[in-house]
Amino acid sequence: MFMSSSLYFICFFDNTPCAHRFSCTHAQQAFRTEPRNLTVRMGATAVLKCEVLRASGIVQWAKDGLLLGPQRSLPGFPRYSMIGKRGQYHLRIENAQLEDDAFFECQAGQSESSDAIVSNLVFLTVQIPPSKPYFTMDLTTPWVAGKKYLVECVAPDAKPEADISLYKDGVDLTGAMSFTTSGSKDKLLNTHAEVTYVFHRLPDTLSSTNPLNLPPACLGSLFPLFSKCSYFLHLS
Repeated sequence: MFMSSSLYFICFFDNTPCAHRFSCTHAQQAFRTEPRNLTVRMGATAVLKCEVLRASGIVQWAKDGLLLGPQRSLPGFPRYSMIGKRGQYHLRIENAQLEDDAFFECQAGQSESSDAIVSNLVFLTVQIPPSKPYFTMDLTTPWVAGKKYLVECVAPDAKPEADISLYKDGVDLTGAMSFTTSGSKDKLLNTHAEVTYVFHRLPDTLSSTNPLNLPPACLGSLFPLFSKCSYFLHLS
């Protein structure tokens, strides 16, 4: 008599958290929205977006590698806060300043059911318009008709560097050369614009001791802020 044997298969399952990759797929944290590079002007409000699906670890932001903390109010950073509904951890920065010009990333820490995840590293650029432009030449010594003078205008402490135009009686003085120097703080630049100007003879009704009320003007502008600063030089 022929007897067939039976085969028995036994499957053992470890029910510890994430012991089997397939069993925990549904619990893995993932980014629904990651932050992107952002440019704002000084004083504006910046919002870097971060949205996490199935968040199970501690979610917080890092600035230049420094963790800001998991609280929504972010103690120690009075202008910073995390905003949004459940699952949203958008970083809001009010009254943006030069110190906010930095790298940021959103992190969700490791949990029992998920590995840690880290967003793209993004940069917040804070643009700063120049301070009031000024001329550097001596205004106390009368100018001599027919003599050449170097007219220099400085637009200080801008980020990025300012564009300067020199005007005389509303007419652009061509041939100006520009260069930059370091500003009063790191990342700030002073823009210098120089042009050679021939001082023409004063009208008969004016003397060299009277002010000439149609002076060159120095305009500093920072694109794309469209912020213009003017300064008028009174020649005597």
